[in-house]
Amino acid sequence: MTLVLIRRMGKSKKGNRVVARELPIAELEELLLKNGRLIRSLREERTTLKKFVYEINIARTQMIKYEAGGDMRLSTFLKVLYGLDIGFDAFFKELEKRASN
Repeated sequence: MTLVLIRRMGKSKKGNRVVARELPIAELEELLLKNGRLIRSLREERTTLKKFVYEINIARTQMIKYEAGGDMRLSTFLKVLYGLDIGFDAFFKELEKRASN
């Protein structure tokens, strides 16, 4: 089940206008899986899981879940990117590059 909050704009001639749309569960899960795979690949190029989680102060079990496509908070995602020494833009460019191959 997905929870999506939708805010409606002021009334127009045709009534209320939807300003957000729902991301289907299957698409969300696919995006999380791709993110996790890229995180794992980048981390494996640099170091072991044990060293990485120690350096960025994340539980090993949580990192395993993230690399397997588990959902994470934005602050955790940024912490992981910082630990991988990759910027937000560069991460998503790499994700697009790998998706097109």
